[in-house]
Amino acid sequence: MKRKKQLYLAIIIVCLIIIAWSTYYTLGGFDPIEVYVMEGKERTVIGKEYIEKYRYADFRYRIEEAKAEVDSGRLKGMLTVIFFQNDMIGKDSVHYFIGASREEIKDVLRLPAGYTYKEFRTDKIFKIFMTQHELVRPTPEEIAEIVQIKAIEEGVVLQPVSFELYYPDRSFSVEYWAK
Repeated sequence: MKRKKQLYLAIIIVCLIIIAWSTYYTLGGFDPIEVYVMEGKERTVIGKEYIEKYRYADFRYRIEEAKAEVDSGRLKGMLTVIFFQNDMIGKDSVHYFIGASREEIKDVLRLPAGYTYKEFRTDKIFKIFMTQHELVRPTPEEIAEIVQIKAIEEGVVLQPVSFELYYPDRSFSVEYWAK
């Protein structure tokens, strides 16, 4: 009788391992992280700036709010979040700008009420396309480390900002720009 219990326990453990592996695979956990080095450009982002204690719920709400503005056409462009490395605000706070990015801005006077814009330029972009589900994707710190290693290999110093560009298919890319 004891042998049967051990056999059943072994079967259950093997099944759980197979389920965990296949779930991780389905969520994209085995997808490789590749850094693409691209030609630089100019980008204008129209949005709102926040410096605050990081709370995931508040951050998600702000992204959904900006997404609704982009989907309605009030903001034109691709949903973008810019994170600024700011050592002055403390470890538990974050400095970010959420809005829509465009390759150029035609008329600054036509900004929606409460919105500002920021312009960025670079000669080289380090970009990662994130296809993994958020449960299995690397952390922002791991992504930054991967990009930093690639930048060092290329002999490039990065700007203290990162861009997250959100696509309609719920995937996104992360960009780090050279100084």
